[in-house]
Amino acid sequence: RVLRPGGCALISFSNRCFPTKAVAMWLQADDIDRLTIVGSYFHYSAPWASIEALDIKQPAPEAPERPSLGEMFNNPSKGIAWMNTASAVQKVKASDPMFVVKGVK
Repeated sequence: RVLRPGGCALISFSNRCFPTKAVAMWLQADDIDRLTIVGSYFHYSAPWASIEALDIKQPAPEAPERPSLGEMFNNPSKGIAWMNTASAVQKVKASDPMFVVKGVK
């Protein structure tokens, strides 16, 4: 394909892969190295006006403040709500990173 001047090409990836389908260089690389590999594909393929590497993982929300023991005894649903919310926040924090390398012609 050919991009028009000002056209944008995006390549996105996370750190998950099928090891049998990836080249050794990709398997041995960390996240920064993988961004460099993809950025190099852009750099050496054609002249680009700009090449950017972006980490697009959403920042994790802050866990809510834990209710006091007295509040939980008076209203057990507050403790359960806090526990469920804190658990959901922890799952978001443990999610995979997501990266994009953007090239503009």
